[in-house]
Amino acid sequence: MKRLVRFFSYFLLATTGAAFNINSALADDHEIEEVVVVGEIVGELGLLEPSDAASRLGLSLLETPATIEVLDSSTMQARGYKQVTDAVQSLPGVVSGESPAAPSTFSMRGFTRSQITILRDGLWVGPANMVMRPQNTFNLDRIEVLRGPNSVLHGQGAVAGTVNVVTKSAEVGEQNRVDALASLGRYGTYQLGLGAGGSLSESTWYRFDVSQRESDGYVDRMDPSSLNTTGSLLWMASDTLAIKLSFDHLSDELADYWGTPLVPTAAARSPMNNVISTRTGETLDKAMRGLNYNVTDSRAESSQLFLRGDITWNLAENVTLKNTIYGFDADREWLNAEGYVYCTEVVDVCKEIGEIQRYYGYFFVFHDQDLFGNRFTAQFDFDLGGMENSLLGGFETTSLEFERTRGFRRAEPQVAADAVDPYAPVPGIYGPEELRGISPTEIKTSAFFLENSLQVSDRLSLVAAFRYEELELDRLNFNSSGVREASSFERDFDWTSWRIGSVLKLKENVAAYVQYSDAKDPINANIFLVSGGEDLDLTDAEQLEIGLKAILPDANIEATVAYFDIQRDDVLEQIGVDRAAMVGGRESNGIEFTATWAASEQLNIGVNAAQTSAEFSRSTNFQNFAGNTPPNVPERTTNIWASYDLNSMPLQIGGALRSVSDRFGDNANNITLKSYSLIDAFASWKRNNVTISARVNNALDEEYLPWSDVFYLGQNDPGFIYANQLMLGSPRTYEVSIAASF
Repeated sequence: MKRLVRFFSYFLLATTGAAFNINSALADDHEIEEVVVVGEIVGELGLLEPSDAASRLGLSLLETPATIEVLDSSTMQARGYKQVTDAVQSLPGVVSGESPAAPSTFSMRGFTRSQITILRDGLWVGPANMVMRPQNTFNLDRIEVLRGPNSVLHGQGAVAGTVNVVTKSAEVGEQNRVDALASLGRYGTYQLGLGAGGSLSESTWYRFDVSQRESDGYVDRMDPSSLNTTGSLLWMASDTLAIKLSFDHLSDELADYWGTPLVPTAAARSPMNNVISTRTGETLDKAMRGLNYNVTDSRAESSQLFLRGDITWNLAENVTLKNTIYGFDADREWLNAEGYVYCTEVVDVCKEIGEIQRYYGYFFVFHDQDLFGNRFTAQFDFDLGGMENSLLGGFETTSLEFERTRGFRRAEPQVAADAVDPYAPVPGIYGPEELRGISPTEIKTSAFFLENSLQVSDRLSLVAAFRYEELELDRLNFNSSGVREASSFERDFDWTSWRIGSVLKLKENVAAYVQYSDAKDPINANIFLVSGGEDLDLTDAEQLEIGLKAILPDANIEATVAYFDIQRDDVLEQIGVDRAAMVGGRESNGIEFTATWAASEQLNIGVNAAQTSAEFSRSTNFQNFAGNTPPNVPERTTNIWASYDLNSMPLQIGGALRSVSDRFGDNANNITLKSYSLIDAFASWKRNNVTISARVNNALDEEYLPWSDVFYLGQNDPGFIYANQLMLGSPRTYEVSIAASF
């Protein structure tokens, strides 16, 4: 952390001095170009707005040959999305899961977890399954979701899509304003938020937001909490030179719930056959729904700080230079009894039939992560043979140092407290820690990239991008005695990725598009599965996408529809304990649809739906999964929402329906998570700058399984007793909130 602060102190001094030097050399007639958006947005899709996740050229969603969805702060507030996962899973084809093992993880276009890149304000700060954390939406300006392979824009890992979380930030001309939020809901849930922004002088603006969210949770001793603080300072050193400094700090404790164990159907007091079916005759027991089998002193927490500095210089009317320097520091700790197995026979650690045994589940891991990066871009707007052309080129470097410490409570012999009563568990304590090893890792990347948009005619445009990237990987493994192990290794990778697309304007604000894109993904976070003797290579992915986007002002409709086909090969799969190989392949295709309709001045309706077909095309795991459907990939999802403004009073009422089809819970497809439909309802009263709202989520108290954490299903090595547990979704919740701006 000290390195990070010192680093940005140097940056502040350097950029301040540079600003005065550059400013003195600038011509007085250079001005920052004002961007004016022409047209009326009739719905919530914002097709005339640009997206940082989709392009660095400032193209609108309508002009970009890809599927991009943007959820702005007003939309998230109106729909009651308090955290990022709530918002993203409202999009077509997206499901999310939250467990301490993989917080804020997503499934999209047939792929999950690290195959979806997570950006913070447009920047990659580490593999997705390391940096995904719950984040409060109060601090956010918007969330951008770009579908499909796009490592050409954001580097490694972007195979199925990219989720870009954008914080509120200081803006030129922002009026002084204070925002406040307070909410109280079921299970002791509350959230407080306070933000302020405006001008400090004629050339300086600021923004600061802080939010705290806590809950007892719907499972005993769940107790999640998060404290998010963000801020930025913008200085217009001249009409053409802007300097912005930003920070984002998150401290959280994850919901300490690792799932509910599967039990034989015959042994369950109240079988939940409505939420699950298995080929092995197991089910979940409703009598165990609210119970927690973790130890009393468990923890799953993190603290992370993201700092960045941006310099934007309009060198000329058609030339813009930008440099971004950034750092990310994170400390994460897990110490838990994570795995639970219902004993059906007296074997191995199971001493009594009917007990919950957790001896193999005691596990701890600590992360220490430091990342520094720099990105430089130059954009040129010019005529090419009478055609408008925008060209952006740049390079970026990152240096990631990551240390993983892990171990077990194995030195301690099995004790009576390791077995608990399924219906009256005594938590117990973790006990002595046994260090297994420490794995310091250094990953350095450097990349050169180009992006170009050519307006061939009034109706036709071509958009293309190219990226060349190099990665140096140095992985060290030390055993519990501090001795370097032979599994330590070094690897160098280099690759290219690209995309090309075309947008054809069929009529005003109606466009068809086609795009081909590819992606390369190095071993990424799966590095902890491998040893030095394995021949590792890059994972390949390619996508063909065609679609249609339309704004129909006469009908007050915005709509998008897209078809995609993704092929992924040379996927890293676990083939043994601490062993992996490039033996897997996956493919998926489907169609996604979104539409919003302002039916009247009072009534607004929205709908989205997705149909996805995904399978393992090749697999050589502990078992051969070829032909199976990957876990947590629903064939169908549907979201419908509506709101109505009452003319007689400043009152708005509305509701939403979310429907998710059957999904498999494991690679072997032995476990099926059954379909579910959730209904939410809300009412809000607004007067002047104050809004009071009431909301009910899962109004019908539906029992459902939103996600399966496959790490804890006994699917891998049949010779080892793994835990079998699943994450049950939240029962009915309700909250009352008040929001004000002044």
